[in-house]
Amino acid sequence: MVVLLLTQVSSSNGVPLSSLSPLPSSNPPLPFKPYPRFLSNNPKRPPNLTIARADSRPNDPTTPSPPLEDNETVCVGEERVPLEGVIRFDKPDLTSQLSKWGRVAVLAGGDVLVLLLFSAVGRFSHGFPVLDVETLRTADPFIAGWFLGAYFLGGYGEDGRGMNGFSKALIASSKSWGVGIPLGLVIRAVTSGRIPPTNFVLVTMGSTAVVLIGWRALLFAIFSSDKSQKNDVYRRGSPFELFELLTSLVRRW
Repeated sequence: MVVLLLTQVSSSNGVPLSSLSPLPSSNPPLPFKPYPRFLSNNPKRPPNLTIARADSRPNDPTTPSPPLEDNETVCVGEERVPLEGVIRFDKPDLTSQLSKWGRVAVLAGGDVLVLLLFSAVGRFSHGFPVLDVETLRTADPFIAGWFLGAYFLGGYGEDGRGMNGFSKALIASSKSWGVGIPLGLVIRAVTSGRIPPTNFVLVTMGSTAVVLIGWRALLFAIFSSDKSQKNDVYRRGSPFELFELLTSLVRRW
């Protein structure tokens, strides 16, 4: 319709249609804008691709990580006190073995000395020389019986070494004496070929009870290693601890 009107107007005015200027466009062309500077200058650069499994989810930095599991709290004692810190387990190393056998050596040496003292006092009371080989021969049966009884009845075990308290140490020493000294009398009777008189048996039992149980009770009373005293900050040391300290120093040296 517009073309027909233009044709009619141009024919009436005698103006050719080609000389007419085009109508101005309502939408002018947009000005040319260059590409942003932050875009890459290399359009052929391949995009960065990441291969992921189908069942995996992308790592979202905003996604909170799962909370860490709390360590299990161990409660000890009747009041269920929570235990915190590092637990140390004592392993049977060389130092502990030396300490153990050092205690046994001290007790065994003291037992032999008091039995030799018993034999020397007995020979002296009968007018025999003390510094003689017969003193050792008199004490031999009782030393053998004592070691046998102490070995089987815990005279050198934890109770006998005083590790579990003063009372248990005395009980272990008493049991060892109650079996070891009668066994020594039997050994003496067998080796000598005659049964000892009753007075000798009674004196022997009483004297050895005093010297054997007495010296051990004195040792454990002075140098007690009772477990109830291990929690004290300040406590008296013992010769066993001194021996353990010396062995550890020699080992480090």
